[in-house]
Amino acid sequence: MFRLLRIYSVIKQESIMHNRFHGMRRLFTLLTIFYSTLAFGQGYIDLSSNTDVTPWTPDGALLQTFNNIGTPQVTVTATVQGNTNRLRNQTPRNDSRGLWLNIALGNRTEGVSVTFTFSEPVTNLSFGILGIDRELSFSNYQDRVLIAGYDDNNVGVTPAISYNPNFAFLTNGVEPFVRILSGFNSDPLDSTRSMVTFPGTGVKKVTIAFNSGDNIRNGATTAQSIFLTDLSWASIVPVELIYFRGKAENDRVRLNWATANESNSDYFQVERSTDLKEFTSIGRITSAGDSKQRVEYSFLDEAPLPGVNYYRLKQVDKDRASEYSKIIAVSPQTASSRFVIYPNPSDGQNIKLQFDNLELDGLRLSTLLGQEIPFEIQANNTNSLTIKPLSELQTGLYFITYADAMGRGMLTQKLWVNK
Repeated sequence: MFRLLRIYSVIKQESIMHNRFHGMRRLFTLLTIFYSTLAFGQGYIDLSSNTDVTPWTPDGALLQTFNNIGTPQVTVTATVQGNTNRLRNQTPRNDSRGLWLNIALGNRTEGVSVTFTFSEPVTNLSFGILGIDRELSFSNYQDRVLIAGYDDNNVGVTPAISYNPNFAFLTNGVEPFVRILSGFNSDPLDSTRSMVTFPGTGVKKVTIAFNSGDNIRNGATTAQSIFLTDLSWASIVPVELIYFRGKAENDRVRLNWATANESNSDYFQVERSTDLKEFTSIGRITSAGDSKQRVEYSFLDEAPLPGVNYYRLKQVDKDRASEYSKIIAVSPQTASSRFVIYPNPSDGQNIKLQFDNLELDGLRLSTLLGQEIPFEIQANNTNSLTIKPLSELQTGLYFITYADAMGRGMLTQKLWVNK
């Protein structure tokens, strides 16, 4: 389904002591330790050493595959790239704080990255970043972490990021969807957390690149570390909608849509409205169910309502879970489209008409039973006028009949009154 499932999470606070490394203060940039309470239909990878459910093995491996994670099951592949010869302490490896990356860069242009690729796009992907800071007293580095996410079509997805501005600052990358967190002050306990979430579009791939920023002392950079914390997501994206469009075909409306990916999908319910408040089902199309290829769909509304018609799709899974598409608006191009009643539905007090050619002598307002209702006419301009009924119109359906000046005889349009 094209839905966003809310992820419920709790952050487990930990006190992290600043250790010594080779007789010097060991300064870590830690990626947040993030713990989630996961409901059915969610996935989770524990990158810490607190459990052996999803271990990173062996220590120092540059490629890791996590099979059959979550419900529905997803395979996640993690790839470490870049200047991997700069990795130290048999990293990457699990630590109580997460996946540890310890690097000693030769210059500021070097760095390493970890890319997580999902076999299916996932929604609400989240992970944390702990202790992004800058150290100029005992060491010489500025942590710089770049986050870039992509959907199933390799289109960038913008993350939402929360962070502590006392220790880090956020900037945009060259691409508009890329975000960069850079250290600002020293975080002695490496306890400051930042959170990264990708709400909305399903994420197929996310890359976390780690290097040193430019805001440091002259000279070589010193060892710096980060900890990638646990990844969690709400669900896979069962149906990935490419587009949903509508087009008038004479007095009918053709709806077309396409999907790029379907999983566990049952059917599409087509719904229509004239006021954007109440939608009514007008048809159902059986979906492909499970597909990795582009699938095209079409539906013809044989009897659109007068005025603007609003359409949406309700995509229903086999487990009856559902979600709605965006709403599109289409005006049917009928023979009477030169004559427009607005607003429609109306309050019944001031009924506005817009037209190309109209014979006023043939203008009639009548009830569903054919009873004519007297009215006054107020001319607005050469192509517009207002009807003011002399008696109150109750909620219901009425008809406006007029003689077409082009010689097509008497034409009738529906007027809906809603109070």
